[in-house]
Amino acid sequence: MDGQSILVFVLMIAGLLVGIFSGYYLFIILGGLGLIFGYLFWSETVINLVTTSAFTAMQNYTMLAVPLFIFMGNIMEKSGLAHKIFHSLSILLGKLKGGLAVSALLISLLFAASTGIVGATVVTMGLLFLPAMLERKYDVKLATGVITSGGTLGILIPPSIMLIVYGPLAQISVGQLFYAVLIPGILLGITYIGYVLIVAHVKPDSAPAIPEEELAQYTLKDKLIGILHILPIAVIILSVLGSIWFGVAPPTEAAALGSLAAMIVALCYGKLSFTVLKETLYNTLQTTSMIYAILFLGTFFVSVFMRLGGGDVVEQAFTSLPFNKWMILALMLLVVFILGLLMDWVASILIIVPIFTPIATGLGFDPIWFAAMICIMYQTSFITPPFAPALFYLKGVAPKTVKTKDIMNGAWPFVCLQLLVLILCAIFPELILWLPSKIIG
Repeated sequence: MDGQSILVFVLMIAGLLVGIFSGYYLFIILGGLGLIFGYLFWSETVINLVTTSAFTAMQNYTMLAVPLFIFMGNIMEKSGLAHKIFHSLSILLGKLKGGLAVSALLISLLFAASTGIVGATVVTMGLLFLPAMLERKYDVKLATGVITSGGTLGILIPPSIMLIVYGPLAQISVGQLFYAVLIPGILLGITYIGYVLIVAHVKPDSAPAIPEEELAQYTLKDKLIGILHILPIAVIILSVLGSIWFGVAPPTEAAALGSLAAMIVALCYGKLSFTVLKETLYNTLQTTSMIYAILFLGTFFVSVFMRLGGGDVVEQAFTSLPFNKWMILALMLLVVFILGLLMDWVASILIIVPIFTPIATGLGFDPIWFAAMICIMYQTSFITPPFAPALFYLKGVAPKTVKTKDIMNGAWPFVCLQLLVLILCAIFPELILWLPSKIIG
């Protein structure tokens, strides 16, 4: 480890932190730092690396699934399906204390397995469930915590854009990653529901049931019709995960099938129009452009960082620690947690994966298991301030009486639950490895 590598490491990390807190767009910070340090410590040929990084990102066939899944999620948001399921589950679970919160989490699980977009789920759940829960005197912190944490399930449960980005970076099958995080993702949802039911039992006033007289107006037919609204989501989930499961299509083609299924669902509900398609395509283009900009400029930043010895500094620092492999793993996860507080997950993954994956492999950790552990930890990044995109998505659609402080305080119990599931996956690795070994292995 030479002095120049250490100097570059310190200066690039310091520059990155300064850039993050400056408020500039992250892709500009990453690209600018890469150019400056590449030119100063390498040569002017570093400019060629910018175009190379862009073409590499654009030519990655697996990454085509990103715009397709974003399109699918946007179509699902506009189909009106969430509103129909909300009404149905509210009737079915109305007698239960905390029933509305449980309904929100169940719908979040369903949408997570059919959209993969955090923003769409949080906004939809916020518009549907938050006013209803507040109207029934739910504790504000519990209500907002349920919506933000439930919305983040979409980034973990397949089809997840995070997994599509992570897989090629770590040279891991995206299909294997899909199934590796499926059980932990569902376990997270069940854990959230269990927490809500416990809180509703201990503090009944924080999550009251719907009054009997209000539920009496709904017949058995209303309840049965409500259950049928779950079938369209089942079709979309089957078109994506089922096509991969049964070997019909790899993830990219499965994303196309999912998009087609979502369009058919929207058409059946009378929501597929030229205006909807135009808005969906615009939103898809906007989100995809942001992800790709961070992707190729983040790749460029990491390439310069690794070329100038920054990766070697990190690797030697971790491997020289007088700790066992589990302590080193805990430190790596802590770094992921801290980066999640400060920056977008796309940029963070681009930095973390190339550096930490070889270290984890060298320590003897299974690459699939390690990748799933990292992705589970990234769940926390969506609801931990100051970055916390899910909290700000909800604030944008919440009633004015809901304060940002309430939303942030409501998130912390669910962060603890996320860490609990992470610990369970460390103690019982088969929670991650069993499904990939049965389906693909």
